[in-house]
Amino acid sequence: MTNYDSSFAREVFENVDYGEEIKMCMQCGVCAASCPLSMQMDYSPRKIFLMIRAGKREEVLNSNAIMLCTSCYSCKVRCPRGIPVIDVMHGLANYAIRQGYVPRKYTATFGSEFWKQIYRLGRIDEKDLSRRYFFSDGFVQGIKNTLEMVDMGITMFLHRRMKPLPERPIKGIKGLRKMLDKAAQMGKGGASAS
Repeated sequence: MTNYDSSFAREVFENVDYGEEIKMCMQCGVCAASCPLSMQMDYSPRKIFLMIRAGKREEVLNSNAIMLCTSCYSCKVRCPRGIPVIDVMHGLANYAIRQGYVPRKYTATFGSEFWKQIYRLGRIDEKDLSRRYFFSDGFVQGIKNTLEMVDMGITMFLHRRMKPLPERPIKGIKGLRKMLDKAAQMGKGGASAS
């Protein structure tokens, strides 16, 4: 018989957005059967919830499954217990990143750069976001990444999706930053992207 370590479950219940909702899971598997990406996940949401209860901290926080959720809401709509599975998965992803785990490095890098721009400008500067993302692995890799995507960049420029000059902050950027800071504060210690 396996001994369960409830310390990770308590950690999730106390620190992960919607983490306490996991207590209601009856392991029916409807979330896994509903998820269009379940075949790409290393563990289904049902299995993630079971692993949390079993104390499998490293496996859960290193899982690619918690980063794959596309917010389609199929799991949430179909859950017979009404568990907001999508919110739990997003909460786990955010918690893993705050704890220093990066299960999908490039997704996390892109997301981080995206939110930094939203915080700084209130909008996205396509060329700056691309540059920061492409060069996140260093100068040489950045050049390679840029050359691979040059056709798309030209097309975006021609269709006015990428402007030649830097984007300016939106009007009311200070108000937006206050809201983002407040949301981060409410999210149990999430840092602002300043």
